[in-house]
Amino acid sequence: MIELDRDAMTPLYVQLANVLRDRIRSGEIPVGRRLPSQSELEAETGGVVSRRTIKSALELLAAEGLVQGVQGKGVFVIALPSAKG
Repeated sequence: MIELDRDAMTPLYVQLANVLRDRIRSGEIPVGRRLPSQSELEAETGGVVSRRTIKSALELLAAEGLVQGVQGKGVFVIALPSAKG
């Protein structure tokens, strides 16, 4: 279960990206593995976030060069986060 704080100053999409980044860093989601789908992530957050929020979190990770979407296949981890990231 992914727990996000709706009252925090940090936007929900950034909180979600942080959770996913930590999972990548820890090896829970290794390089080459597909991230959970948007509907799986929505379920994992208890439906607290919209698909748009999930998409924004994935776009943030893609902009960092950590993940890449493959049409019809999903979003895959392509790199590990830097130590500071």
